Amino acid sequence: MGTSLKETPTIYVQGDGTYWLAHVPVLRGCIASGTTRDEAIANARRAFRAYLELLDARGVSVDHWKDLDPATFQVRDLPTDRVVPEDIGPLEEHELRDFLHHFEASRAALISLVRDIPAEELERKPSEAMWSVREALEHVMLTEADFLSRLEKWPADPYNTLQAIHRLVFQRFTVMEPAETGLDHVVMGRRWTTRKVMRRMLEHEFEHLVHIKEIVDALGAKEPPD
Repeated sequence: MGTSLKETPTIYVQGDGTYWLAHVPVLRGCIASGTTRDEAIANARRAFRAYLELLDARGVSVDHWKDLDPATFQVRDLPTDRVVPEDIGPLEEHELRDFLHHFEASRAALISLVRDIPAEELERKPSEAMWSVREALEHVMLTEADFLSRLEKWPADPYNTLQAIHRLVFQRFTVMEPAETGLDHVVMGRRWTTRKVMRRMLEHEFEHLVHIKEIVDALGAKEPPD
């Protein structure tokens, strides 16, 4: 079951070399990095307050956490399976509601940060070691879809995440303005048009339909109905 706030919250640390992550699951979503273990922990204690400020600025109630002092949080290594006690057990109704509010607040803060960046700056990498803003945003999009897929208990459920991604595609093209259909621009060194995106999406879907059929055949499974 999730940890009660009456217990001393824990910072869980993972990493090696010059890259360390510190997770603060008592405030779901709070995380920090550092080049050393101690730096990641110190950054996580600061991140706790920064995350509360972000939520509060976006109209999310932080009463549940405001009396916690991150300086008192204990520190443990992240379990080898990367599942902490706070990750276990069914959610109470308020926890699911909190997650949705936090997710909305986080996304609003992200959009606010990048909304006014000129198009050419979205593509520019500040240095060879850093991503461009576009690369970072695309990573966020792709990773969230990947995380969602971890909820699935295929084939016991109706492929909810797969269907949700398809609905997202359908919605994106449904709301497309006429001017967008003539899109023709360069993204990270490659030319993309609306027609090319449509073609590549359908090609990719069909390519992997064939690919998955080969896997099913190799497994000796019954061929799915038409």
